[in-house]
Amino acid sequence: MTTKAVPKELRAKTRARMAEAVIQAMAELVLSQKNADVPNWLDLDLTVSQLRAVYLLAYHGTLSIGELAGLLKLGYPATSVLVQQLVRQQLAERSEDTRDRRRSWVSLTERGAQLVGDRREQREAQFLPRLNRLSDERLRGLQRGLEALITAMREEQQK
Repeated sequence: MTTKAVPKELRAKTRARMAEAVIQAMAELVLSQKNADVPNWLDLDLTVSQLRAVYLLAYHGTLSIGELAGLLKLGYPATSVLVQQLVRQQLAERSEDTRDRRRSWVSLTERGAQLVGDRREQREAQFLPRLNRLSDERLRGLQRGLEALITAMREEQQK
């Protein structure tokens, strides 16, 4: 049995269509998740930058103000004000570096960590029934696909 060679242009077009379908699916997934979570975040009275800072601290742990500023792509003074606002809301705590008084550290408080944990549990509770409806084959395929995408993203970040 011989296999017919597929022209390279056709493969490129097929890949482009598949990539576009993945992008559309991811956008729909993210938007549906954000829409489900928006009312919960509105109750917190946080700006988008504050919310991003809370999640970055949850992901990275304790950061210097300068490191957080770099991740947020904000200046040091703006980040310092943002951190102070999170401290007032009891979501973060700030401490001075004992070896270098010019450096300040910021981390989530127990309340901030609980907030992120609660939101994560809510998302998992929303997704688990949907994932459970997938066949074993589709669930494995989704897992492999997401792992491949995460690997590609991590490789890109290391460059």
